[in-house]
Amino acid sequence: MHLNSGGETLHHLHDYLPPVWLTPRAKIQFILDKLNTLVKVEYEVSHRGTSDSFPPVVFHGVELDFVSIRCNGAICDPSHYQINLDGLVFLQPPSSNFQLTIENRISPARNTSLEGLYYSGAMLCTQNEPEGFRKITYSIDRPDNLIQFQVTLIADSTVYPVLLSNGNLLSEEVTSLGKRIAIWEDPFPKPTYLFALVAGKLEARFGEFFTKSNKKVELRIYTEPGQLYKTEFALQALQIAMRWEEETFGLEYDLDLYMIVAVSDFNMGAMENKGLNIFNSKLVLADKRSATDEAFESILGVVAHEYFHNYTGNRVTLRNWFNLTLKEGLTVFRDQWFTEDQTDPDVKRIKDVSFLKEYQFAEDSSPMSHPILPKSYREMNNFYTVTIYEKGAEVIRMLSVFLGKEGFKKGLSHYLTTYDGQGVTFEEFISSMELANNVRWEYFRNWYHRKGTPSIAVQESWNQEASEYNVQLTDVDTPALEFPISLALFSEQGELLQSETMHFKGPSSTWKAKLPANSGKPVVSLFRHFSAPVRVEHKRPFSETILLAKKESDGFSRFEARDLVIQTSIQRILEGDYSIFESVVELFQTALEERQSVPKDFLGLYLSFPSITQLSEILSHSDYFELKKIQKWCLAELSKRLKPLWLALYEENQMTSPNQSRESIGGRRLKNQSLRYLMEETKEPFQMHRLALQQQMDAKNMTEELYPLRFLQELESHLAKESSTTFFKKWIDDSLVLDSWFQAQTLGSSDQVFLEIQALTNHPKFLWTNPNKVRALIGGFARNPLLLHRKDGSGYDFLVKCIEQVDTINPQTAAYLAKQMQKAHIQSEDLKEISKSCLKKLTENKTASTGLKEIVNTLLQAW
Repeated sequence: MHLNSGGETLHHLHDYLPPVWLTPRAKIQFILDKLNTLVKVEYEVSHRGTSDSFPPVVFHGVELDFVSIRCNGAICDPSHYQINLDGLVFLQPPSSNFQLTIENRISPARNTSLEGLYYSGAMLCTQNEPEGFRKITYSIDRPDNLIQFQVTLIADSTVYPVLLSNGNLLSEEVTSLGKRIAIWEDPFPKPTYLFALVAGKLEARFGEFFTKSNKKVELRIYTEPGQLYKTEFALQALQIAMRWEEETFGLEYDLDLYMIVAVSDFNMGAMENKGLNIFNSKLVLADKRSATDEAFESILGVVAHEYFHNYTGNRVTLRNWFNLTLKEGLTVFRDQWFTEDQTDPDVKRIKDVSFLKEYQFAEDSSPMSHPILPKSYREMNNFYTVTIYEKGAEVIRMLSVFLGKEGFKKGLSHYLTTYDGQGVTFEEFISSMELANNVRWEYFRNWYHRKGTPSIAVQESWNQEASEYNVQLTDVDTPALEFPISLALFSEQGELLQSETMHFKGPSSTWKAKLPANSGKPVVSLFRHFSAPVRVEHKRPFSETILLAKKESDGFSRFEARDLVIQTSIQRILEGDYSIFESVVELFQTALEERQSVPKDFLGLYLSFPSITQLSEILSHSDYFELKKIQKWCLAELSKRLKPLWLALYEENQMTSPNQSRESIGGRRLKNQSLRYLMEETKEPFQMHRLALQQQMDAKNMTEELYPLRFLQELESHLAKESSTTFFKKWIDDSLVLDSWFQAQTLGSSDQVFLEIQALTNHPKFLWTNPNKVRALIGGFARNPLLLHRKDGSGYDFLVKCIEQVDTINPQTAAYLAKQMQKAHIQSEDLKEISKSCLKKLTENKTASTGLKEIVNTLLQAW
């Protein structure tokens, strides 16, 4: 690492060195108070080398009030240590092994960054990934320093009746002076980023799980008072995930207790702290009245994700933060696999790839582009990205395609067995896959080093006389890659002829097929089930794409072909040819007429229409206003031409069962989907808008209540205000539902909507200190390109002012908001200059956080 000219540390992967000193065991005591907490930690300090001379021990520490330091029980002379802005340096280690006791004070209530120990609602809680522990006490705060913790919590029993930490509870008592003392011990060594503490007035839902070896595990989900009734689904999701982990990978839970705590103020989605997961409340709390089907599926996936981290992240952890995708990409893939098994593989894959293409492909084509193994960083929080997570998961998925699921399981077992209790890199993981399956990949590791989305050129050839078909795929960029290509050949009538998985090894690979004599030229379907995260450049007859959109037997690939039909049509419309849209109408009409033979959840996705951000990314077209105009025309055509079918679909799905079955979820999706098309009616728009409002009023579940609100706000209907007011009054006391209300206010695009969003920043229910509220309102505004890229530049000015305000409270959230400017550099020249000027204001602010400046400077490099 080295210091840049501004004095901020720039960490480089090539500078990594193992720690010279470790702290293998620690006893840490907290005397808890929200304004003034005393922390006392006793470290066993151990030198890794063999030299008789010992370098100073560097302990990280940020915003700590130092109290004292003792070495082997004796108070240290001030000349033996130094306190600086980055921590504490112990200058004179007495031997290779010694004990160091450090005391400091912190103020959780004044910690608005939500990193370290902070106050939220009725509790004290922690968030330590990646580098929050240094805001709690002095420590060797890096993932390759694994510590076995014993934790003592002391607090006023009336204020903090529940005291929680990692591992197993050894003892708990209330003293005669009213102090509650709880002692927790985690038998498994872990990095400081997995340390957790929660204290407060909490309610708990209890459950249990019996492992395959018949060990009983106690399960608890904690919430603030009055929220416990919303935790039933999360508990069920946890039990399902635990069983799936055993049945799929043979991995049993390794402690006697597993806890989840729902926290209102939380920067991330959830945190996998060993035995004590801390969750953003929106990913725990749900019931039919207040949560959508999408929210339930998110809870299912995230509860599983954090549980799966117990092995892929906790038992085997990271050597350094550059390898973040090792635990996150791997665990995202595992939670996707799990959700596919619980729902439908095609539907889940469509959702995941649609998200990847809209957000990760966009990141890859922006100034924020980076490989899944970053080479440097100033603020690690900035690398919790869709590239690290979602693209990282796609890289892991390719291994499972190469090896098959059983081969992947063998490789994972080898990895977890060999490296249990260690911090490792992606190399140990890839090598485990190779060793367990007796294979060797020449170029696969390059996925970790190459940034951007690979673009693969396709060239077909057909020899009619010999009935031989060839397809050549070429990747001209470097370094060379290898990946699986699942492909199939179809006849001109849509009959499946052949299917297999081709092994691409860069820069070019060819696949050949011999077909029966007198066969016609086959229609090829490439990258079925999205077997590799690439863009495909394939000039082919439009009729072939339409055939695949109707006949492809792989559900994902059929949806993908449908997408391509729409994209091609809109590209031609941009060029002035509207007649081609007839193909889209025909495709939708066929799907609607044949709807009884298609699962409802799949049909709901098939009948959706791409957003303008999806279209902009795929078509490389930056004029969002032009795309919106065309999209609206397309929706109106589909509404007008297919109105009787939309009405029939709506009526058929009026009544759905109040459960999370595929049939019921699909029915609700189809009901909302048909309503959205009907609302584009141009002859009788008021009637259909009134229908939407009536659905909102009559709804018995949030899926059918929220979407009419969103549609009416997006269309800026004459009923939008009535819809919004009714929804707000009904849910005024439910903070999580109000997040959805705030976000819905950002869906329009007019001057009036822009003014109302600005006014909402002063709304009594909006809190600048709550990340969920900021992401809902300000993030919702920034994700709406019609508002952000307003032609007078006022959208940039507003967002930058919000970023400045948030940065003084929560730098991590401010950096997230700044990333939303990643497409400003491809707008008109006037907007580019305005956005550049706005961003420069942030860099000129001397108090701007390191993370924010890193993001803004990266963005400015694009100008």
